[in-house]
Amino acid sequence: MQLAHYIDHTYLKPDCTEAVIDKLISEAALYGFKSICIPPMYLNYARDKAGQRSFLLCTVAGFPIGYDHVEAKLASLRKSAQSGAEEVDVVINLSAVKTGHWQLTQQELAALHEAAGENQVTLKCIIEAQLLTEEEIMKICEISNELGLAFVKTSTGFFGDPVKEDTVKLLRRHLNPAIRIKASGGITNYAQAIKMIRAGADRLGCSQSVAIVKENLQNT
Repeated sequence: MQLAHYIDHTYLKPDCTEAVIDKLISEAALYGFKSICIPPMYLNYARDKAGQRSFLLCTVAGFPIGYDHVEAKLASLRKSAQSGAEEVDVVINLSAVKTGHWQLTQQELAALHEAAGENQVTLKCIIEAQLLTEEEIMKICEISNELGLAFVKTSTGFFGDPVKEDTVKLLRRHLNPAIRIKASGGITNYAQAIKMIRAGADRLGCSQSVAIVKENLQNT
């Protein structure tokens, strides 16, 4: 298993700088990470700085809260696509989910899914699973299956406990096999990373990516 190729090498803290982006680019090229996941404002910089590259450019929208107007999320997705993003991780409207506004949830996800297709970016819908009940997660799975979404992502990593293996297993049981899962939030070591992949994750969001792959190399 090429563990690095599962990882979105991530820095989304508000103190991000161009120096941080430079470091992410260098590390992604060196270790073979699937993508770097960065704030939208640095997409143009990263695209130009990286030049010919082996990794994808990933960014976020509606991050980290999710209750922005859907029009704002759509505008952000389109602008990010124009700026070089190949993947966009979007936080769904958790307030709508928690109040049972499922029609609104479905309409938002349908609009984002359509816009992602039109702009040739891969959409990952962040559900902040640790804030949801099992029934709410299953309902999101139902909507995701109906729309044929590309990815469901467990969390932003900004709220609550680290992602749980059981959450990934729950998603894998209820999502269409064609829908991929990104596990994110508090994955800081090799053992956690492997557990998530074995539970059904197709991608990992990590900020401790280099330490994880170095640990992997030590174990091989």
